[in-house]
Amino acid sequence: MSRQVYLERPPQISHEQVDELECLIRKKFDLKTGFGEPHRQAAQFVQTFKGFDLVQHNGDVTEEAFITAMQKLNCCNNKHVVLSLFDRYDTKDRSVLNVNDLCTGLFGLRNVPKANPVCRNVLKDVTERILSRGGHNGVRTLTRILRRMDDNGNRNLDKIELVEGLAHYGVQLTDDEASIVFTSFDTDNSGGISVKEFLVGIRGKMNGQRTKVVKLAFTRLDKDADRCCTMDDLMKVYNAREHPDVVNGSKTELDVIRIFAADWDRNGDDVITEEEFIDYYKDLSAGIDDDQYFELMLRNAWHLPGGKGAARNTANRRVCVTHIDGTQTIQVLADDLSCGEDIDKIKAQLRKQGVTDILRVHLN
Repeated sequence: MSRQVYLERPPQISHEQVDELECLIRKKFDLKTGFGEPHRQAAQFVQTFKGFDLVQHNGDVTEEAFITAMQKLNCCNNKHVVLSLFDRYDTKDRSVLNVNDLCTGLFGLRNVPKANPVCRNVLKDVTERILSRGGHNGVRTLTRILRRMDDNGNRNLDKIELVEGLAHYGVQLTDDEASIVFTSFDTDNSGGISVKEFLVGIRGKMNGQRTKVVKLAFTRLDKDADRCCTMDDLMKVYNAREHPDVVNGSKTELDVIRIFAADWDRNGDDVITEEEFIDYYKDLSAGIDDDQYFELMLRNAWHLPGGKGAARNTANRRVCVTHIDGTQTIQVLADDLSCGEDIDKIKAQLRKQGVTDILRVHLN
């Protein structure tokens, strides 16, 4: 039988809960260092992490290692609060933290936007204006605008570029708002901010449960599990032969496939990576508050079986199977996108799901 995939519902964690954990960590290192200066506390924090043997050779700390460290420090047993603190400092959205970046931010030696309540409020307001103007696609549209505003191509924006980019989209910042946002993101005081880090600050991080269902959706394209999807791969699941432009001869099937893939294939190399696919849905995720609605959208769009309650898939094809003993059952095709109307492919999919005693398959 096909494996049904269900996702855990994470509890909502408030900024105040994360702030409390930050304060607890700082108090512990106040005591460890005899109320030493922030740079001394930061150094002690790094040594403590390294003493736990939780830091990778390149200085990175994984989510699992961070949870373990907090437990060893007796700071917090609620992994969801700990992961929210991890996400707050993962400003590059890498799912790993450099221990030196973590400690300098934690002890106030560099700016971290989400650690600043004033900046958090401004970002929340700016995000709401972006989504109010552009809906679910608001962040995605802003992403394109800001990348075009990056005049010198270094993936950084100066203050004028940022303000003009937002204004071009229709979001006007006051001088105070612009200063707060820019100062918070200009962590090295270089006069420039990373486009990616700003977008991560605006859209937030996509939670682990949403990421899981997006990765599951990518398997619909990535049939050989190499974390890449070529245009040939896409043509196996997206039939463009009946597209009006193909029928009238104005476009080829490949032309239509490329247009279909353009939202994911950021660099236009005719290859969609898993990272590009996830990034697309991170932008959409920012405009969808309800986890179940987000999951349902993905399940129905990519025909993923499973889901519970409001997130339960309703899009996968059902077929009537007459079995060898004459009985009939209704079966859900777990992967119907690549089957189309082909009876042999449908039977092969059913056998893959464990339905082997097939006499006939009725499509309607």
